[in-house]
Amino acid sequence: MLRFVCAVVGILMTFAAGAGAQEGRSPLSDQADARMQLGAASLIPTLRGRRLYADQKLVVGYVRDVRVSKDGNTLIVVVARRRWLGGGEIAIPVPLLRQQDNDLTITATRQSIRQIPLFPP
Repeated sequence: MLRFVCAVVGILMTFAAGAGAQEGRSPLSDQADARMQLGAASLIPTLRGRRLYADQKLVVGYVRDVRVSKDGNTLIVVVARRRWLGGGEIAIPVPLLRQQDNDLTITATRQSIRQIPLFPP
């Protein structure tokens, strides 16, 4: 019985030590995360489903989603890239997008678009 109690106490102390090692979040970082999520959510109705064009009216693909980047500092659009440009979904930072007339554009060549790595699901 004493061994059982010692084992339970040891397990509880391990969990308590692990909980103390977690990174604390400040209210400011929570507010920044919330603002980025709201920014992404507000752009979704505007951008989702729109064609994205590159230089010389090259159709890159369609905007599938707007998300916050992994580092939490940039909004990105997830674009379904056309097959002949490599296919798959790619991520492009929102600040690189431009509105020209009624078109959503990015300054890029066919070669540079093919070199953009796939966005992980």
